Amino acid sequence: MNNTTLRTFPIYIYNPIEDEWDFISSFEKRKQKKLIHDSNRFADCYLFANALLPSFTLISPLTVGEKFKEYFETLSGACCTILTPKEKTPFMCENIVSDKVLFLSLVSQAKKAGSLTIYSYATTKQVFDLKRTFEAAGVHVHFPEAPDEKDLWTVAHFGSKSGFRKSFERFMPPGSIEYDFKEVVKKASLIFESGAGMVLKTDKGNAGQGVHIFRKSKIKTKDSLEKEIKKVFKAEPFLKKHALILESFIDTSKEKQCPFPSIEYFIHQDGTIELPYYCNMIVTPEGEFYGMEMHKDIFTKKTRNAVLKITTQIAEKYRDLGYRGRFDIDMINDGKHIYANESNTRINGGTDTYLIVKKLVGDDLFSKRYVLSSYMDLPPHISPLFESIRDICAPLLFDKGKNVGIIINSESVIKNGGFSYIIVGKNKKEAIHFHEKLKGALAQK
Repeated sequence: MNNTTLRTFPIYIYNPIEDEWDFISSFEKRKQKKLIHDSNRFADCYLFANALLPSFTLISPLTVGEKFKEYFETLSGACCTILTPKEKTPFMCENIVSDKVLFLSLVSQAKKAGSLTIYSYATTKQVFDLKRTFEAAGVHVHFPEAPDEKDLWTVAHFGSKSGFRKSFERFMPPGSIEYDFKEVVKKASLIFESGAGMVLKTDKGNAGQGVHIFRKSKIKTKDSLEKEIKKVFKAEPFLKKHALILESFIDTSKEKQCPFPSIEYFIHQDGTIELPYYCNMIVTPEGEFYGMEMHKDIFTKKTRNAVLKITTQIAEKYRDLGYRGRFDIDMINDGKHIYANESNTRINGGTDTYLIVKKLVGDDLFSKRYVLSSYMDLPPHISPLFESIRDICAPLLFDKGKNVGIIINSESVIKNGGFSYIIVGKNKKEAIHFHEKLKGALAQK
């Protein structure tokens, strides 16, 4: 979030399930519960996405411990309040209104400040409904990182894999949008015969959910290919009513420096296009996002020119059609050619990392520091408590004097047996050194 001198009361709403509900709701209740939990557990990471604000209120589906809140405030210099609605439906904005005490408190504070500014993880219909509810209560509301409501369609269109492909197929891997199982098998067989692997994607998903990769080395016959596709249709009930995207698999194994480039843009209300950061994504062999690395030299000159040539055209199309706010464009680099892969029309996996490091290091962080963000499962002997991780990592934690070290990115993830973290080094060598020391510290019993 951008710093502002506007006299206002800023709130940040963590509402990923509103954005993902079409996908999540297609599953049976037990699977829904798991997917909701998996998304909500990253809520406290987005404290860091507000580090540039002097003060703000985070509205979270999960409570945040006082010790972690103090850690964030000491590190960032920002002052935060964390509120959790009593209602626990998938729709955070509706939960805010249902919790009368919480809602009226927000109304009171907004009127006292002069206005309310809403920031949200995702721009959804529910956020606009909430905005109108605040306005009906006599609150003047700013929504600076969102399009006009008449242009809300751009969020869903460009944020879906089919919508993005319809608009920008010329920049993407060979592929097609399909709705019928038999047609998918037919076209997948043609890709198979050409000697390439393939990727099947649901139209919506999150952090790798809904992505199925079929490598040529793993599938030997057309019959086995059809069986695997049947498994996908059985596992993904979302496909019964929505599109499936079929693409040739792009082998990135020969590109060692930047196989998965990503770039974030921000379109201001006046249409000005800003490029906050670019990075190389850390992606598992199954296509799951696990972090990123950020530095000015992550992109070679050739990669940077190719990425900017494609993404500038995409960003301008977004702007011209009315989109406003943040979005990223994820790409694939096989060493010879760079392809656009998808776009997330919301706050992104690197946004919080970029904004907290910018607050700590300054605007020239790209040239001053090498930044790595990642995730690991905690060893079973480690107590899944923020205080335990903080104490183990104490010698390695971010040093404001030297502007290097490790940032603990989430208490909630720790409680769930994982560790989300950011490493800031003077260069790649130092960042890797911090990473090795971190793994060594967590391995000690």
